[in-house]
Amino acid sequence: MEAIHEGIFKSAEEAVTFACNYSSQQYAMSAMGKILQRGAQGSGRGLVGLDGAGQAGMVFAELERIDYWQLAVLVTGKLSRRERCDCTRSCCRGWKPNPVFEEAVSQLADHVARVHPVVLPVRSFRVAVIKKYFGEKDSDPMEVAKGEGMSKRTAERYVGLIREFIRNLEKDGITQLAERLDNIGMLVSTTA
Repeated sequence: MEAIHEGIFKSAEEAVTFACNYSSQQYAMSAMGKILQRGAQGSGRGLVGLDGAGQAGMVFAELERIDYWQLAVLVTGKLSRRERCDCTRSCCRGWKPNPVFEEAVSQLADHVARVHPVVLPVRSFRVAVIKKYFGEKDSDPMEVAKGEGMSKRTAERYVGLIREFIRNLEKDGITQLAERLDNIGMLVSTTA
């Protein structure tokens, strides 16, 4: 494969992951630091300090130009589920739910109910399905369904409908974002 233009990211997924995980705690390295760590720069793209912050900002700017719900799904999938908690209470294990992840899941659960004509209107069930879709291990939609009096068969049907809806939003969003990032030269383009 031959590169057509020098991009930064291999895919739109990689760009979203980078932007969502870029730490504001990173600082630019001095010239001497770069020389001493040559070859040990993570991905090798040199995205540290202001360069990294600028690239993350450019990805977020392109994300804001796609459909809001596609953006919500793409970003929610890359957010951390938990964040450190230093409350030192005896009940605390040092981690608490990430409020941004919780809010994003909540918004998506409400959106599914508004636009999908078949989805059951039990909010706690929709939230559990969406959390599970995004990898939350503690979320069990079938337990929630059982508590709400839903049959196993009905719950499984609705789990499938909600997952398909979120998956389609994600697929359409990544397609839109990839086109936008490619048009501005942020993706490495290759020919077959």
